[in-house]
Amino acid sequence: MIRKLVLLMLVSPFFAIGQESIESEIKPIGGEKTLEVQLTPFGDTPVGINGIRVRWFKSESKVTRLNLFLGLDSDTDIIQQEDTGQEELKARTSELVISLRPGFENHIQVSERMSPYFGLELDLTYQTSSQKVEEQNGSDVNYTKLINGAQSGFVRLGANAIAGMDYYVAKKLYLGTEFGFGFSYTGYLPSKIKSDIAGFNEPEPEKQGSALDVGPNIVAQIRLGYAF
Repeated sequence: MIRKLVLLMLVSPFFAIGQESIESEIKPIGGEKTLEVQLTPFGDTPVGINGIRVRWFKSESKVTRLNLFLGLDSDTDIIQQEDTGQEELKARTSELVISLRPGFENHIQVSERMSPYFGLELDLTYQTSSQKVEEQNGSDVNYTKLINGAQSGFVRLGANAIAGMDYYVAKKLYLGTEFGFGFSYTGYLPSKIKSDIAGFNEPEPEKQGSALDVGPNIVAQIRLGYAF
């Protein structure tokens, strides 16, 4: 059902052209905002949210934007059931991601419905993770915890020159696509091991290096947004 709806929205511009006048204010005007979700019509999850993107239209052509993502994922598995002489043991994994992507756009007024734009976006991302495993030592339960193992914790700084296009399929409702070219520097956080086992000597944090990426990047999803 969702895929049929998405396909209908993709073809609806060809039937909607000419039905609304310029006076109907199909595009956003100064003082309005937009919110977006991402669509992957032929993927396993047709509708997704890769953060919340808000755009503020200072005018019909000058736009500031912010993509905010805050994610916390925590899973707990029972690795040993409680029984005679045995304690319940758990394994926990968790991941925290905070991402801010501020930027600006300059829209070009090509037609009543089409709005191509170019601009710049910054990327500020922080991620940390941990894996905590319990074990039984006699009647005691101890844990060992790995923090930011296998380059799973990092701080990323980047900037992208962006270009894209919005097409308004109805009043204030648009579909869009975007691509960019830029760079990002990723500094991986040191890996640490902690434990409350008696006699455990905590090793020094292990450095995990960094990465520099330069090149094009493409938003694979179709953006669906609404102005208000």
